[in-house]
Amino acid sequence: MTMPLLRAEPGPPLADLPDLSPLVRAWVRGDAPFAGATAEWRRFLSATPPNATMPGAAPAWRDPAWRDAWQSDLAEDLPDDAARAAAVASVAALAAGAAEVVVTGQQPGFLGGPLLTLHKVAACIAAARARTAAGHPTIPLFWCGDDDDDRREAFAPRLFDPRRRALLGAPPPPGPDDLVLGAAPAAVWAAPEAGWLAEQAGAGGLGSDLADLWARARREGWTWGRLQRRALLRTFAGCGLLVVSGDDGRLHRAAAAFYAELIARRAELAALAAARGAELSALGYHAQIEGASLTAPFHRRREDGRERVAEPEALLTATQDLRPGVLLRTLVQDWCFRPAGIVAGPGELAYLEQLRPLHGALGLAEPALLPRLFARLSDDPARDAAAAAVAPTSADAPGEAAATAVEAALAGALKELAGLPDRQAQAVAARAARSWRDDVRAAFRARAAANGRPALEAAPAWAAPDGVRQERALAMHWATALWGDDLVAAAIGAAEQHYARGADGDWRDWWIRVDPRPLAPRRATTGQAGRTTSEVNP
Repeated sequence: MTMPLLRAEPGPPLADLPDLSPLVRAWVRGDAPFAGATAEWRRFLSATPPNATMPGAAPAWRDPAWRDAWQSDLAEDLPDDAARAAAVASVAALAAGAAEVVVTGQQPGFLGGPLLTLHKVAACIAAARARTAAGHPTIPLFWCGDDDDDRREAFAPRLFDPRRRALLGAPPPPGPDDLVLGAAPAAVWAAPEAGWLAEQAGAGGLGSDLADLWARARREGWTWGRLQRRALLRTFAGCGLLVVSGDDGRLHRAAAAFYAELIARRAELAALAAARGAELSALGYHAQIEGASLTAPFHRRREDGRERVAEPEALLTATQDLRPGVLLRTLVQDWCFRPAGIVAGPGELAYLEQLRPLHGALGLAEPALLPRLFARLSDDPARDAAAAAVAPTSADAPGEAAATAVEAALAGALKELAGLPDRQAQAVAARAARSWRDDVRAAFRARAAANGRPALEAAPAWAAPDGVRQERALAMHWATALWGDDLVAAAIGAAEQHYARGADGDWRDWWIRVDPRPLAPRRATTGQAGRTTSEVNP
């Protein structure tokens, strides 16, 4: 039986989502002092390209040493000859200055990383199509953050297993603490993923292709980063997506002149970011970049790991070993590729707001900041929306009360012990509370259910695992393996509507209505995914 095409439906306004920070909600509304999402989208589509003051190709595309080597690697990663031919044409246009890029990115993670990666890339493709239709050829570009070394974050996403009717995850693999994600061996790191994907391969299509990629990666000795890039390119086959690696030493060598300026001016740039962070905090928001991220923003790549360096001048003769921290990564990206826009999520929007003064100081054109697609998968949006909207007078009330009390206590301690102004103390406490509020609620819900009281949620476990928003809690290729190419098309369609409505100031959360049949219990046909409680094992 052919699965019906999935479809997107608008949900509540983004500015009404309680799990978005006050800064992001104000940014979406266009409240002072932010230009806002609608103004940024209109600027992105404008007749005057953002980089008109710097005509010609961006530095990376003009550098044949990097471009040719990268394009050769990309050709191996692309899924078919049609994709390779399209990439050749796109790169030729970029090298001639006849096209620009819109960029998004994410570090690799368990089964492709969190589901929001799908939404980011879908939004990047939709934005590129809209700008191209407006008369400015634009190509979607994904920056794979495979030089990151946070394996705990990488293995935070989980999956809902149809056969076991349980949420499953995998523990972070063993190895050196500084091992970068992209260099990890797929034979080890991909093992839990491969076993589960093999069970889904019988449905054919994208799920089968993903299972084949994971099997090849383990058999042929790929790195985990290469596997994740190839899976992403297969997932968005036919969409013109290009992918660069943040761990590509040749790209960092091509940026040697810019690194020299960043190193010479690092104290000035850190001061500008700190000052902007203080402005945001004074307005009741928060500074996303602080501490060592400001004072020591460079890393050294060595063997399969990386380390922070306080004195990076010695690496100016070996910039292929330099890696930028959070303060500088976007600046390096913008210098290399001069994007017309950046598709970003809530945390990224917050730190990009803090980096605004640095673009002007460095003479870089400031790309338009575009909110990614926010979406939830559901076979019954009305049911799941009702569950999410239940007032805290039900079983959730004790958990909400506990979370509110702890937040208030933290704000009081910050005022008394740290001497923070009332407004800033409340903002810091609210930011901290967001990371554990859902866990507190979930604990009280579980206790209520154990005591025989009605559970708060009628929605299935995969709708919002443990009360956490689905796109942050579940893995991307959990969904793509189950719903295949139809899901990808539906996500891109939702992103196109997301921007069409956003042009008029109507920014929405979206529902993508899915077919529940792939989540029906069934017996495994191949592979072994291990325990039925909480871990996926080879």
